Amino acid sequence: MKIRKPQMSNTRKSMDSTADPYLTAEKINGDAVCKKCQAVYHNKRWSADQDLYKNIKEQKNIHLVLCSACRKVKDNFPGGILKIKGDFYSEHEEDIMNLIRNEEKRAQGFNPLERIMEISTTPAGVEITTTNEKLTQKIGKSIQRAYQGRLQYKWSDGTKLLRAEWQR
Repeated sequence: MKIRKPQMSNTRKSMDSTADPYLTAEKINGDAVCKKCQAVYHNKRWSADQDLYKNIKEQKNIHLVLCSACRKVKDNFPGGILKIKGDFYSEHEEDIMNLIRNEEKRAQGFNPLERIMEISTTPAGVEITTTNEKLTQKIGKSIQRAYQGRLQYKWSDGTKLLRAEWQR
């Protein structure tokens, strides 16, 4: 008697059921420069390359637009919210904030649209809003790796929004 192994399904669930409205709101043909942050749209991709910015800004038919990150900041439309709570934060505030800023710089090296929108102090600690959920997740994981504690994620169903909370 031959034993058959169970067959694996080739269907794959879509990880992203909702599209970011800010990424598709404005179709750009050719090269463009963000009016506010000087990010460059070249070869269907945003970058923070200053040499490319200097070359492209000299072109006559360059499009001046607001990148999706600048539009999100203007409209106060965060993609992620990270709350940091606890006495540990107040005791190590400077170190944690340096870690957060370094993580933002690292993320912007890969994607200039990943930014911290606002950092607000609350009675319980601090609240950080970001332009996308991935940066919130990266910051949370970075703090978790460095200081342990408890990190929780809450993904929204209707929009691309991540609410994260770290506490120690």
